[in-house]
Amino acid sequence: MQASIKWLKEYVEFTETPDVLAEMLTMAGVPVEGITDLGKGIDNIVTGKIIGIEKHPNATKLSVCTIDVGSEKLTIVTGATNVKVGQIVPVALVGAKLPNGLEIQPTDLRGLMSYGMLCSTSELNIASKLLSPEAREGIYILSNDLAIGMDIKEALGLDDVVLEFELTANRADCFSVLGLAREVAVLTGGTFKKPMLSVRENAQEKSTDLVKVVIEEPA
Repeated sequence: MQASIKWLKEYVEFTETPDVLAEMLTMAGVPVEGITDLGKGIDNIVTGKIIGIEKHPNATKLSVCTIDVGSEKLTIVTGATNVKVGQIVPVALVGAKLPNGLEIQPTDLRGLMSYGMLCSTSELNIASKLLSPEAREGIYILSNDLAIGMDIKEALGLDDVVLEFELTANRADCFSVLGLAREVAVLTGGTFKKPMLSVRENAQEKSTDLVKVVIEEPA
């Protein structure tokens, strides 16, 4: 079973780091077998909008893109063929570090300087099985409603840590995120915030009119 730190914090307030929380849970009989930092290795990558594309004057297979990253406009040379004006894309700024260890520096590409890199899903270490076939090829095209200049970890929900549990049968009370949140509240002294559910029926026919419960054996 898996649960993320942000998900748990929807139901309980705590300040412990994922490592400390995992140790507390394990010692309480709720074993944490793995901790995954979703944004590990991703640094200085933001959302950017393509505001211009031109052919590279010295290379037929390269394009020169003008990218608005909010704080500035960058010139980035790319060989991707799926980019268009108006798209929001992940932009690795100069100094950015990628999960594969690559660090972005200004680069001379066939006579033109490129100040950054447009990223694919593989370069962001996003599992291909989570994506549509179209998203796996070329530059990762993001939703057009994303703000420009956002940290890509926030934009893609990678600013989170996931705990993987190996629960035993005697801890069935933790077989749900709410159950885990209760346990976290006990261990950390945090306030448990049980979700409040309410149903409003607007139709003329109510659910109570459709169901009748009769107790035939009071004992």
